[in-house]
Amino acid sequence: MVYVEKPTGEKEAKNTSLKEIVETANKSDYARATETATLVREMLKEEKGRDAGLRMRGNLQYIPKGGNAIVVGDLHGDESSLVKILRETNFVDRVKKGERLTIVFLGDYIENGPDSIEVLNTTLELKRNFRENVVMLRGDHELSPSSPNHPLSGHFLKQLMPGYEGSGKSINQAFFNMCNQKYGKLDSRMYEKYYEIFGTLPLAAKSENGILFLHGGVSEKINEANLAYGGDDVERDIMWNEPRQSIRGTTSNSDRGMGLFFGEDILNEALGNMSCKVLIRGHELVKSDMVYMFNGKLLTINSNAIIGRLAEKNFEVGYGYVSLENEVDDLSGAFHRS
Repeated sequence: MVYVEKPTGEKEAKNTSLKEIVETANKSDYARATETATLVREMLKEEKGRDAGLRMRGNLQYIPKGGNAIVVGDLHGDESSLVKILRETNFVDRVKKGERLTIVFLGDYIENGPDSIEVLNTTLELKRNFRENVVMLRGDHELSPSSPNHPLSGHFLKQLMPGYEGSGKSINQAFFNMCNQKYGKLDSRMYEKYYEIFGTLPLAAKSENGILFLHGGVSEKINEANLAYGGDDVERDIMWNEPRQSIRGTTSNSDRGMGLFFGEDILNEALGNMSCKVLIRGHELVKSDMVYMFNGKLLTINSNAIIGRLAEKNFEVGYGYVSLENEVDDLSGAFHRS
């Protein structure tokens, strides 16, 4: 067990380079990985007790006004895409120089790609070193396998396969195997540490200038109280719902068998409930690195090359900047790459 008196990661950051952060993440042994996971979990707990700055209320993160945000979509174990984004934005050096810059990760750090542990360790090292500048949201791949909203859960499988009884085990075997490969016989302990972190990550974030960030989508249930303290149904909507131009209201998500499709009317209702103007999300394999919908009020970002290759598509790794200072009414005019 690693005892941590209090989070002190920022003290290390003054002399830490991106290269050192990536090398630490790649070489991280069980002791370092555990220490960082413990530090980050304590940071997130402390953010729930704050009244100002980067803070949380339940499962909703509040991002203070000022500067710009770099937004990163699904990474899915694609370390090369993550490092490319960090290099092109020069995030580490700019923050060290005092620039007001926040990086927002929209979830889905693990699986599909070969470097899930390295991607996860890198984002956790960033949070450890620059806690006030890093927001890590939860994606559906970070849901506990015991959650009724996880595709591996018995609850979900029973919906797809009537009569399914299951083994009674709730484990993400693929991710467990990755931990086993990285940490050897200490796999189960590190696997559990990672899921402890996943359970503390917020479901969504809201900026003071009216931007809503989340992984999947919205529904008529979405408001600040439900985002902060809602139950499994709200979590399911946030993780799995997807926008469609051709519908009003919501319909069953026939593509995934989980969650709903929602139209522009539902988006407008949810944004109004949140006192927000626009939504930035990940989750879907879109036709390019970024896709705007609903008159620029919604943006979907894909930030890995792996999913594109699996779908035999070749497009840029998506990321970009949006102001956390100025009012944003239309993302197609306010979201940019430099």
